[in-house]
Amino acid sequence: MVRARSGAFPAVVALVAVLVSACGAAAPQASREELFQEYLRSTHVKNDWLGGEGGTSADRIANFASRGTPTDLLSRLLSARPCDADADCPPSGAAGQAVRDFAGSAGSVYERSVLVKRRSGSLELITLYVAHTSGRAPALVDSRGRTYTGGLDGFRHHNDLLSSDEMILTPAAITSVSGGGKVVAVSVHTATDRQPWLIGTTVVVLVLVLGAAIGARAARRRTAEVCP
Repeated sequence: MVRARSGAFPAVVALVAVLVSACGAAAPQASREELFQEYLRSTHVKNDWLGGEGGTSADRIANFASRGTPTDLLSRLLSARPCDADADCPPSGAAGQAVRDFAGSAGSVYERSVLVKRRSGSLELITLYVAHTSGRAPALVDSRGRTYTGGLDGFRHHNDLLSSDEMILTPAAITSVSGGGKVVAVSVHTATDRQPWLIGTTVVVLVLVLGAAIGARAARRRTAEVCP
């Protein structure tokens, strides 16, 4: 009997390779220093309340240098600022309502800028609101009024404000308002967001295809035994 070679196994290997590569797709990478240096040099940072827009990179860097050290500028850029009613903070609309719902009348609210590197490579400062109230862990509120608990990890797990292939520069303790602390550059979403679904799909497809291949091989053997 001549055994027929099945093409199922190479197909399974190819499928698994595709799914595993998708599962482990590299998150956008940049160090904290690299991302902040991009901010210092860029003349087009959307919503840049600290450095403004226009001019040349050299002019911008000289302006920043006259105002303090890089550490001072980074702290000022990312520090939480108490909300001031004169500055429309907390805002009206969904964000303001979410802040009031969480913090109540006795709570305190701060605004914090985080630097976003978009998928296009452009930079933008977005504002998140930090709400503190007695007896509860602090929360973040985004511009759409969605509330996040669990600090930076909670925001990265659940936000749909930003895309998964974008990065943010932010304090690691994003809901802390005391100042100082570690600053990190991280992908907007955690790397495991889609892994369970992809791994599960890989396993199911692998079992089905291998099962079909084994069944086909058994059928060929039975045929060979009946028709030598």
